[in-house]
Amino acid sequence: MRRPLWTLPSAFAVFLALGASAAAWGVALPRLRETYDLGPTGGGEVISAFNLGALVAILGCGVAARHLPPRPTLAVLLAAFGCGLVGAAQAPNWTFLLVSALVAGLGFGGVALHLNTTYASGPRGVLLVNLVNAMFGAGAIAAPLLVAGFGVSTALMAIAAVVVLSVPLVAEAGGTPPPTPPVGRATLVLLAPFALIGFLYAGVETSAGAWASTHLTWTGTAPDTAARLTALFWAGLAVGRLLVPLVATRPAVIVPAAFAVTTAGLVVATQPPVAVIGYALTGLGLAPIIPTTLAWLAALTPHAHLAGSALLTCSMLGSAVHPLLVGLIATPDHPVTIPLTFTTYAVLGLAAALWTARHRPT
Repeated sequence: MRRPLWTLPSAFAVFLALGASAAAWGVALPRLRETYDLGPTGGGEVISAFNLGALVAILGCGVAARHLPPRPTLAVLLAAFGCGLVGAAQAPNWTFLLVSALVAGLGFGGVALHLNTTYASGPRGVLLVNLVNAMFGAGAIAAPLLVAGFGVSTALMAIAAVVVLSVPLVAEAGGTPPPTPPVGRATLVLLAPFALIGFLYAGVETSAGAWASTHLTWTGTAPDTAARLTALFWAGLAVGRLLVPLVATRPAVIVPAAFAVTTAGLVVATQPPVAVIGYALTGLGLAPIIPTTLAWLAALTPHAHLAGSALLTCSMLGSAVHPLLVGLIATPDHPVTIPLTFTTYAVLGLAAALWTARHRPT
């Protein structure tokens, strides 16, 4: 995509929709369980379907980047995103809902890759990519409030309506994809630790977004109240992405520090009286990790699009796997297993970030 600064308003709109859709599935789970009679721990499949679709799109768009014309590709991805959300909002049964979530995920993943790769590149990469991703956080804040106040169907329809505001991005996505240099063993070795960071990051971000409201519900909070309180987690994501580029610019410093703050927040979240504060701190810590890692990669390799695809693919793979793993471990009798599982992911992410900062500094 060209002229990234000119496209910021439309990019803000689509990132609002991306963030809202990512957050909506998790906070909607208690209501979906009732609507579709899924049992006390069922429903995690919808989150994995959405993230599986995103994984397929990110991997496909990354591998085929040199062959995909930007304008029609982005138009198709935006259409899939919006139509999938509408289908999920009007789903007559659980199977239809899962298919719609998969389609929405395809659009989500492809659009996220295109925009993140565009804004992460260049001398202002850390600032711009965090700025547009702050809008992701703003959308994620709105989603729990929409679900709690208006219901799942209305929330998904509202998110789909916001996608329409991003249509001008299609007109700006022109030109021919730049040629990709040959990818050798050195490139794969370079990408490996960043891919691990993305996978472990997703273990916290997606799982917390999906299961935080359930954790709060199991510790005595009413479902609608839990959905509203989950917005504080997403508020931390939005605020962190606005603040971090103002106080630090070195990715090798930002990413390990962010994982450390995330770990501290999750330790707090294991205590029911202050769990909400812990989740807000967790969101604040997580905020800059993926955007800043994308900028970190863009400064280290000429394969920016492929590198972004690798990072986001591993993140989406984690997003498809981790919520299901939490569902297998968590039980209403021991709700603390939810934040403890997130903490494990965060500690491993901190270790991976510290190793990468030492061996891939920038």
